[in-house]
Amino acid sequence: MCAHCIAERSPVTGTVLSPQTEIPVPVRPRRAARGIPFSVTTVLVGINILVFVAMVATGISPMGGNTAELIKWGANWGPQSLGAQPWRMLTSNYLHIGIIHIFFNMWCLWNLGLLVERILDRWTYVLAYTACGIGGSLASLWWHPMVVGAGASGAIFGLAGLMITIFYLGNLPIPKSAIKPTLKSLISFAGYNLLFGLIPGIDNSAHLGGLITGLALGAVLAKTVTAPVEIRNRSKWLIFAVTAALLAGGLIFVRKQHPDVQAFGNGLNELDAGNYEKSIPYFQSYVRKNPNSPEGQFDIGLAYLQGHHPDEAITAFQNVLKITPNAGAERGLAFAYKDKGMQQEADDALSKAKEMEEKK
Repeated sequence: MCAHCIAERSPVTGTVLSPQTEIPVPVRPRRAARGIPFSVTTVLVGINILVFVAMVATGISPMGGNTAELIKWGANWGPQSLGAQPWRMLTSNYLHIGIIHIFFNMWCLWNLGLLVERILDRWTYVLAYTACGIGGSLASLWWHPMVVGAGASGAIFGLAGLMITIFYLGNLPIPKSAIKPTLKSLISFAGYNLLFGLIPGIDNSAHLGGLITGLALGAVLAKTVTAPVEIRNRSKWLIFAVTAALLAGGLIFVRKQHPDVQAFGNGLNELDAGNYEKSIPYFQSYVRKNPNSPEGQFDIGLAYLQGHHPDEAITAFQNVLKITPNAGAERGLAFAYKDKGMQQEADDALSKAKEMEEKK
């Protein structure tokens, strides 16, 4: 299963399954590119593995990092991706939540990638893979911007969609007897994994976003695959220039759909910079629209606490505790009570925080 795993702002692991279909690989319709031969698929798989190894080398559990660690490494997360760090829509495609997650995603990428390399030139492959990954990230941001996402499956689903429309619409010099089973396997692969993606913990919106991007790109590229080199190259760069513009437009659209999430990100940036008073209006904007968000209530509580507004901090941390038990909120509450000189209440809150931490 090529699972694009997701995580709330708490420790998570990815849960994935192996796809049930092997994809037959037809014969390449044209010669390989000139120069030193290398496999784009091998490079992409290698980059993903190297990033995972680097994450583990820094102390992240090979079974899956928590969301704070994933965000640090460039995971897709609305408050940052829709703000000053849109590059996360790309980098998140090279992060994975545990060894099981990366193993099955790389298995899928290897299987599909070898097929793509028999049909498309290197640059078309790389650009399509990148565009589909970003398309999946955009869909995830639109659907649930406060969820942390990581994984290559948006791009992998995109490759499947790309090949579906190229095989269906393109006039490839490949016998129909070879195309038909391959097309059937690609459709089965996408359908099965979309169905499996309904399980909680898997970001099906990223799957759909990548798949739709790939289907659209394949439909446009299909007629150029067997065209003369000059026409093919000219069309390729035009197609991907338009694709880049459409993805940029998609980002603008998603930003307009979630101004509160952008405000939350701005609040975090000000909080991290020590500008506590400046962060408060941003968090207030987010909390007004999302009063039951433990993240929003917790972070505005921190801003109030650091800005020496203990009464407001107490209310915010109490709101967190009404939503979900949280040791961090109890500790924040203890500091706020202490700031007001309420030592007994502070000690009680601190004891509750320690009890929660010991139970983990």
